[in-house]
Amino acid sequence: MGYRKFVRWDETNSSGVGKSYGFKGLTQNFREDSDPAYEKAFLSILADSICESIHDTLGKDVLSLLVSKGFLDDMANPRELDRQLSSVFGNGSLMLERIIVKGLYQKLSIPYDSNLGFDYSNALDNARNVFFVEILRE
Repeated sequence: MGYRKFVRWDETNSSGVGKSYGFKGLTQNFREDSDPAYEKAFLSILADSICESIHDTLGKDVLSLLVSKGFLDDMANPRELDRQLSSVFGNGSLMLERIIVKGLYQKLSIPYDSNLGFDYSNALDNARNVFFVEILRE
């Protein structure tokens, strides 16, 4: 799979959403037991998935508003993102988190079963682990 094979959404999307935001939270939550370059690559894929999901589900204007108000400043921290999204969308944040995870899993070629119980933080940990296993295989 390889992290180099992923195309950044914000570099190819015609809406211009993503790259210009300079998300601060991507480098603040590196796992201590991982290579910083690989962790940064995973967090980049995660940020792309979050932006794509919000953009595709709620539109460019909602994404821009969330970014401008700082709601996505710490996207790499699942608890903080959940708190921020819940403060804006209430119970609807759970559906948005499921959409984010589904998009992330598609990018990483991980099967997604919507019938299983859902925990956003655990789903991200699973994606991160799969990503690192694939990196180590290369």
